[in-house]
Amino acid sequence: MKALVIYNPAAGGGQEQKLQRFLAALEQRHVAVTLYRTRAPNDATDYLQSLQDQGDVVVAVGGDGTTNEVINGLKPGTPLALLATGTANVLAKELGLPSHPERAAAVIAAGRDLEIWPARVGERRFVMMAGLGYDAWVVHGVDLALKARVGKLAYVLSMIRQISGYGSKRYRLLVDGRPHDCFSAIITNGRYYGGSFLLSRRADITRPRMQVLMFQSPGIASLLRFLLALLFGRMENMAGVQSVEATRVVLASPHGEPVQTDGDPAGVLPLTLAVDAEPVPVRVPSRTLRQLGKL
Repeated sequence: MKALVIYNPAAGGGQEQKLQRFLAALEQRHVAVTLYRTRAPNDATDYLQSLQDQGDVVVAVGGDGTTNEVINGLKPGTPLALLATGTANVLAKELGLPSHPERAAAVIAAGRDLEIWPARVGERRFVMMAGLGYDAWVVHGVDLALKARVGKLAYVLSMIRQISGYGSKRYRLLVDGRPHDCFSAIITNGRYYGGSFLLSRRADITRPRMQVLMFQSPGIASLLRFLLALLFGRMENMAGVQSVEATRVVLASPHGEPVQTDGDPAGVLPLTLAVDAEPVPVRVPSRTLRQLGKL
């Protein structure tokens, strides 16, 4: 087996020791490893797109941003694998992937794959979620230098700074052609948010569907109730939150408002999100396949 390992040394402040343990564990399992260290934003995507042969599996070592870059460079049918080292890795949580380097290597060597369905915003794929309104303001407002030093705390500080603006703008979405209005929205492929918080019990990344959560009650008090409910995995069932399935979502207005995907800025409205045309195989533990009834 040939594994191409894409390592983001900036993710999570860098975890060189963990990477070396992971590489050694792969080699002990007779996996031939090629290592590439990213040097700038979008470097992983550009590098992968330049390759004729990406090997038998491509491993993203980093956080959500690294996974996003890798999935945008993968050739059709090439399996993705993960070793989470970044600020957050929501896909790893979603699929029960180990963060322990030796266990992660064992999962890759075992060669068991699960198909997941990413989505697209324009020409770019996203793995887990997109957001507009408060969610996007938080991402766009994160101090990247601070994030490099303190990790998730940088997002918490941005959340506090953006609270007062919630409810000041109303958004128009076309969800599979049906118009909806809201004050903020999260469009998710999976169940989790921020790595560990249960966002949607209805979402299922193994189906070609997105789950659209629209926040329809304005005011800071409503936002604080929604955030408190998220801590207990109850946000989706809150009064003022509408959750619907979709294969295509047009983020129509107001023009110029920011959007985030997988925790990074992704442009401004208007934008169209759609389930991708084909799934991506991801290397997962056998227990994940058993839990999903696919083994």
